[in-house]
Amino acid sequence: MEVTVEETGALDRTITVRVEAEQVNQSLDLELQRLAGSVKLPGFRPGKTPRKHLETRFKDHLAQAVMERLMHEGLNKAVKGQNLRPADDPEFISEQPIMRGQPFVFTVTMQIMPEVKAEGYREMALTRPIAEVTDADVAAALEQVRERRARYEAAEGRQAAAGDQVVLNFKGFVDDAPFPGGEAEGYVLELGSGRFIPGFEDQLIGIAPGENRDVKVSFPENYSAPHLAGKEALFQCAVTEVRTRVLPEIDDALATAEGITEGGLERLRESIREQLTKRAALATEKRVQRRIHDALVGANPFELPSKIVEREVRAMVAQFKEETVNRGMDPAQHGLNDDMLASGFRETAERRVRLGLLLGAIAKQENMQVDDARVAARLDALAAAYGAQAHEFKQWARSDESRMDGIRGAVLEEMVNEWILGNGTVTDETIALDALLADH
Repeated sequence: MEVTVEETGALDRTITVRVEAEQVNQSLDLELQRLAGSVKLPGFRPGKTPRKHLETRFKDHLAQAVMERLMHEGLNKAVKGQNLRPADDPEFISEQPIMRGQPFVFTVTMQIMPEVKAEGYREMALTRPIAEVTDADVAAALEQVRERRARYEAAEGRQAAAGDQVVLNFKGFVDDAPFPGGEAEGYVLELGSGRFIPGFEDQLIGIAPGENRDVKVSFPENYSAPHLAGKEALFQCAVTEVRTRVLPEIDDALATAEGITEGGLERLRESIREQLTKRAALATEKRVQRRIHDALVGANPFELPSKIVEREVRAMVAQFKEETVNRGMDPAQHGLNDDMLASGFRETAERRVRLGLLLGAIAKQENMQVDDARVAARLDALAAAYGAQAHEFKQWARSDESRMDGIRGAVLEEMVNEWILGNGTVTDETIALDALLADH
């Protein structure tokens, strides 16, 4: 078997394998022997079927089985001989059939993993943002709780203002004709929420209970219903009630509403401070991690295997579509096809692939091994989110090695980040809590 490897790109390889006729004949004979011992044909005792009969009867099977075996052997010889690390499944190309007494030649195209030697991670200089949770931060968060607990009360004779709710009946017309789904009765709409077509809510400002008003709007060009997209519409609206927003008092009753059983308002404040402190610590960790990763990416330019990037892009698109559909939205209805989504995710996918290769290279260069105790702890933490089904989640995770590899990879990434942080120079900087949490 003669193997040649041609470099057709930085990470692209074309492998040509020539199998001489003698080896082809030997492979055919071996497959015939296997068949003879396993097949049962009418009129012949097991293992006594004439060879010519088997070769004629199972011609296509023999050719396919021998071709697959020879291709596998040829690829293995090339990979081991050239120390290649495939980045994805190779593509086999054969333009000739397997024939006794004839050599067999085929080619394999593949991408290989780059040889990555990470630079710039030792003695890294980092700035760590630290935020102290102040009384003002607690007060602002308490106000958010109050806003979330707001209720709406009917206001007799009140003209609707932004932030109010209106209860209305409406009927929509396009080209002077009503359209399906364009009418409702007793619909509750918060003015300023942005839930309706742009301009609709603004035109109801100042309306009073019992008042009728025509609202003219245009459907957006990318509206989810194509037959309405870009068209002008008129809605006949009748408001039956205006409700004004009422905020609860900041007192023990608010604490009770938030699930505080003892300690009242002061315990609620303590609980808010504890939550903010945890969020700040997590945000600091994420911000430092991002700075480490930014520095690694900037210091290590190298060619990425496009097939792995494409695989990552496809995974991100699939996850995005699943999440949006679960939230009741369909990207396709907003004119977003897979190609458009892929272009938006490509840069992030490239970063992920590059970081994965770099973190793996650092772990190898520093002789790091995944800590089994940390893997178990990570699995426990993931399972905790499933409550009573935690045990079932663990069984599910352990039943698939690829899932466990994902958990091990996350643990190894943590270990690399900690190593870089522990071997670098870290300077703390105090910033405001809202600035720390702004992008977290």
